[in-house]
Amino acid sequence: MIYNPQPPYEILQNRLVNFEKMQELRRFARYWDLVGNSGNFIETTSLLLRRDEAGGSPFAEFMAWSRWLHRQVGRTDSIALVRLMELLFRYLSDERKVDPHTLAAALWRDYQRGGRHDKPSFLRDFLPENLRVDPTPHNARGLPKRQARHVA
Repeated sequence: MIYNPQPPYEILQNRLVNFEKMQELRRFARYWDLVGNSGNFIETTSLLLRRDEAGGSPFAEFMAWSRWLHRQVGRTDSIALVRLMELLFRYLSDERKVDPHTLAAALWRDYQRGGRHDKPSFLRDFLPENLRVDPTPHNARGLPKRQARHVA
């Protein structure tokens, strides 16, 4: 086993998982934190994990997204929320062929769930002009802001 001698002493590779695969798994975990665990993409995550025609598993679907995202940005940190939303939109509409209007509506609801009301420019062409902003505060259910984002 080879590990980083500096804290937090992460495993870099072992006899079963080479360095490249370990880095890919780390990216997967980081991107999962940004998308799946953050609570920012409740509806969009279900579209991302949906099996394709070939019957891929949710893990395989997210791994495909993770690889695509890394090719686009080359990093796992400092990806702004709106930039991440736009990348999700591009990936799901271009690569996975999700209807852009359905996708835009899901992303917009996810975005509002966090208490945001400014409509990202890349969504404007796919959302109705008269679409109202949800006036319900993100913590209307009495939950703290971060936990409230996880409620669909």
